Amino acid sequence: MSHLQLDKEYHYLFKILIIGDSGIGKTSILQRFANDYFAPDYVATIGVDFQIRTIDIDSKDIKLQVWDTAGQDRFKCIVSSFYRGANGVLVCFDITNIESFRNVDTWIDEIQRYCPENTPIYLVGTKSDLHMNRTITYQQAKQYAETRRIQYIETSAKTNDNVQMTFFHFAKMIMEHSDKKLDDVSNGRLRPIIGMTHAVQTPGSSCNGSSCSIK
Repeated sequence: MSHLQLDKEYHYLFKILIIGDSGIGKTSILQRFANDYFAPDYVATIGVDFQIRTIDIDSKDIKLQVWDTAGQDRFKCIVSSFYRGANGVLVCFDITNIESFRNVDTWIDEIQRYCPENTPIYLVGTKSDLHMNRTITYQQAKQYAETRRIQYIETSAKTNDNVQMTFFHFAKMIMEHSDKKLDDVSNGRLRPIIGMTHAVQTPGSSCNGSSCSIK
């Protein structure tokens, strides 16, 4: 978890993972958020990939490292190592693919196995533009999220519906979670955790991502 104000380039640095079954649109969501780009042809992610974008939330520069992970079983031994140090995880499923929704439990179990306790999680339904072909209703997914005590949102990388909102709201959620943990440590309510340090930025490094803001 990183919270900083060095070189005045950003105040927070957060590592976000995107996980879920293969072929459900994880890469498309990330490309739409980071580069405002959508490719209709599906290309499976090999192992892991990541994009960087800096956004503005409450007049704070938030640098997001968003990791796109492969959903195939053969890459799980690689992907599991990337859970460590994650500040938040987007768990995705395709609203037209019931099996991808059924597997959400397994993905959340992995988060609980590899990530620190109470790591923020956001459930994301993809391909909302194909709502006529949905196999899981919004209410069903919403009720499931409530049982897991997490938030739920539906997105479309094709139309850019709710994609920006998802990342901005999740980044704000992580920021508030980070601030609370640091406050608990400073007030003696929580023992320091490895990784809860001020991050140091390498001199000369910078982010070429685009910037936006949320209030």
